[in-house]
Amino acid sequence: MERFQAQIYKVNDVLSWDNRKELVLSPKFQRRTVWSPRGKSYLIDSIVKGFPLPPFFIREKLILSEKRTVREVVDGQQRLRAIIEFINDGFTIMPIHNAEHSRLKFSQLPENIQESILTFPLSVNTLIGTDDSAVLDIFSRLNAYSVPLNDQEKLNALYLGVFKQKVDNLSKLHLVYWEENRIISKTQIARMKEVEFSAELISAMIAGLQNGKSTIRLNYKRYDDEFPQFEYLEQRFSNTLGLCKIILDENISESEFQRMPLFYSLFCAIYDLQYGFGADETATARIFDRTHIESVQQTIFQLSQIVGNENDDTIERTPAFSTFLTATKSSTDKITNRTTRHNILKNIISPLFV
Repeated sequence: MERFQAQIYKVNDVLSWDNRKELVLSPKFQRRTVWSPRGKSYLIDSIVKGFPLPPFFIREKLILSEKRTVREVVDGQQRLRAIIEFINDGFTIMPIHNAEHSRLKFSQLPENIQESILTFPLSVNTLIGTDDSAVLDIFSRLNAYSVPLNDQEKLNALYLGVFKQKVDNLSKLHLVYWEENRIISKTQIARMKEVEFSAELISAMIAGLQNGKSTIRLNYKRYDDEFPQFEYLEQRFSNTLGLCKIILDENISESEFQRMPLFYSLFCAIYDLQYGFGADETATARIFDRTHIESVQQTIFQLSQIVGNENDDTIERTPAFSTFLTATKSSTDKITNRTTRHNILKNIISPLFV
């Protein structure tokens, strides 16, 4: 490899290359996968909204006999294909991605939007004087530094519809809550743990306790096209988070309930008592009554103390507390342990709902 350059080009530059037959979108080492209409729509919506795209890799080759340069796309061909197709009025943005500009071809968009798309910056790593073996070596080295995708990151890449977007937005809306209460760390947030946890809680609200994360993938698929329940679930989600803080006396971060498995159980117990799992929009919520708040808080903090000091035999434990402790020691996301914790917490908290 002779040279490597990181450069910024505009979308219009790529269009000019394509029009002059200087852009090669299918070199021999590039994958031939085809993006779905939903994937292409999501990409264009990202451009319209000004979100950055991953960098592209392009190899420049000088054709001496023709005295011209061609550019082979070695990584990012499907993204560039989608951009070029959209600008040529090949498809429209879907309503689930952008209601304002949906169902409009590029030529039908307002001129300021067309201009923003054409001038959108693309980060391009240009390979100059690079043979095929060097290109393959580059990607081998890039992959060596890559961290394998976890389950949630795979879901995020696979599904681009309504459920994904709603859960993403919901998790970001409560990002401060997750961090301040030490429920989810910054490191975990970097790997989309807050999105996965929000999806778990929403899934429980829809259909009750789940065995591990088994229903999350089903919901990403089931509600990919539409998710009408979200309109009322969003408010109930926020209300339940607020009640978690009240019941723990604004002190989640110092209790054992800041652990995700236990917070899941607390959240679900409160939600089930107030609304009931699977309750539709017409369901009447039970009233939250603070009359017994102090006694409930005292019991909850005793439970937290026992979980946090499981080897301290001097702490008095009721049979229910001992059972709860056992259900927190291992396999905390199994349905049996979740059900055990759920029933005990519901019994403790029930005096607060009338």
